[in-house]
Amino acid sequence: MPYDIVNKDGKPYIGADIKGTYKNYSPEEVSAMILTKMKEVAETYIGDKVINAVVTVPAYFNDA
Repeated sequence: MPYDIVNKDGKPYIGADIKGTYKNYSPEEVSAMILTKMKEVAETYIGDKVINAVVTVPAYFNDA
């Protein structure tokens, strides 16, 4: 895998080498990065700025 799972103060963090610098990211930071990228892709696709959005998850979400 291109990343490591790191135990930091009893919480899981994601350790990754980004642009030559190794850093640990919290799950919240990773989620924010994904949402930011999704916003950028949507803005490129529609050709306008995204102000409001709704993100949904399945009602019966599980690991399967």
